[in-house]
Amino acid sequence: MKNKYLIMMIITLFPFMVLAAPNATISTNTSSIEKGKSVTVTVTLTDTAAWNIKITGSGAASCNKKEADVTSDGKSTTKKFTLSCTGASEGTINLKVTGDITSGSGQTKDISLTKDVTVTKPKSSDNTLSDLKVDGATVSGFSSSKTSYTLKDNSGGSINISATANDSKASVSGTGSKSLKYGKNTFGVTVTAENGSKKTYNIIVNKPDPRSANNNLKSLTIDKGTIDFNKNTTSYLIKVEHNIESITINAQAEDAKASVSGTGTKSLKDYVNEFKITVKAENEATKTYAIKVARKDSEGNYGKLSTDNSVKSITVTNYDIKFNNDIKKYNVLVDENTNEVEIKVTPNDGKSTVSINNNQNLKAGLNVVNVIVTAENGDKNEYLFNVYKIGEEEKKDDVIPTPTPIDDNTNEEKNSKLNIWMIISGIEFILIIILLILLLLKKRNKNNNDDNFNQNDNQIVSNNINQNINNEINSNNVTPIKKEMDIDNI
Repeated sequence: MKNKYLIMMIITLFPFMVLAAPNATISTNTSSIEKGKSVTVTVTLTDTAAWNIKITGSGAASCNKKEADVTSDGKSTTKKFTLSCTGASEGTINLKVTGDITSGSGQTKDISLTKDVTVTKPKSSDNTLSDLKVDGATVSGFSSSKTSYTLKDNSGGSINISATANDSKASVSGTGSKSLKYGKNTFGVTVTAENGSKKTYNIIVNKPDPRSANNNLKSLTIDKGTIDFNKNTTSYLIKVEHNIESITINAQAEDAKASVSGTGTKSLKDYVNEFKITVKAENEATKTYAIKVARKDSEGNYGKLSTDNSVKSITVTNYDIKFNNDIKKYNVLVDENTNEVEIKVTPNDGKSTVSINNNQNLKAGLNVVNVIVTAENGDKNEYLFNVYKIGEEEKKDDVIPTPTPIDDNTNEEKNSKLNIWMIISGIEFILIIILLILLLLKKRNKNNNDDNFNQNDNQIVSNNINQNINNEINSNNVTPIKKEMDIDNI
């Protein structure tokens, strides 16, 4: 009986399921746009096998689109059509869909749909300032297009920043009283336009720090063993026998205003023990000295100490130094307000220690900052940074651009080639000298031969003359006055 009623219900509902009517809807991606912006209208057709519709926009925009077609198999489907309309003026865009649609069962429906979209005045994009003041005075050289200003040194405790936006609909943040810390202070004043776009004006002011920055040690000693101390060397390796169970570390700051921590008696375990002594200068700048004590075990072994002092990376904040592990020297050009370069060193071995020296209170001109990476066994690897700080009277454009990095290997290769050419040139010069000497000797020998030949000729002539004289005397019976004649005078 239940099955009979179920079959009758299915038969009753079946015609409505098969003969579903076609339908159409209209929607937009927004209800309001600014002038010059676009709105997208979407028309969705359901249970449709054929359609002939037109989408139009009038009023604050002019747009239209026609769609007419049928499904390939004549069966109902869902179709979507879109049209983009741009607001040409403030007001209302009247969107309308007209036409007819037909389902796969042959049911036809006329459609007429409408929707309105509001077009408003564009929001202002003006995010500039008309004035920027510090302590009530407009900053020197202010221009709404210039976004960075460096003020004169200020030793006070704070400054007061005020600013006025060009557009009353824009908002300004970052003004008010600002505390000054020692060194470089940067304050940003941000202007947010009505449309949300932002621009930040930066005020840079340096507060001179009269406090001592000296965080060096004057001395560093241990009671068992010796340290070859240098205030710029921050890592030391000491080796002790197994019977040494503790050491006492003593250290004295170079500046009486600095404080030292980490000294005292330290217990030793077998192999490597590391102790750090920290010096804090009056201006709170710190420097850490590391002492590694290698203690033998009961069998006389120190354990394996790493020799890796290589570097994975070195970066300098705000500068692209193009770091290369094989290049040991780099040049960095900084402005007159920079007192310290932020150098970050990452060793390949976590057991290595890193020290950065001469990087505080940079003076105008050349500053040589050295980075030393010390392996666990004490081997050192050093990199040099030639930091050139522009003086107050200099302009950055007048300074030679930073050559980074400096490849000493290239210079050595050039020097090597130059030395080879000098050697070759020297050999050629010596050969030329030898050749000239040989030519001179040859010429001299020739002259000697010529002289000998002339002497022989003279002897022959002399003999002939003497013979002729004797003959003449004999023939005339004349007694000669001299027995020997001076042939040379003849």
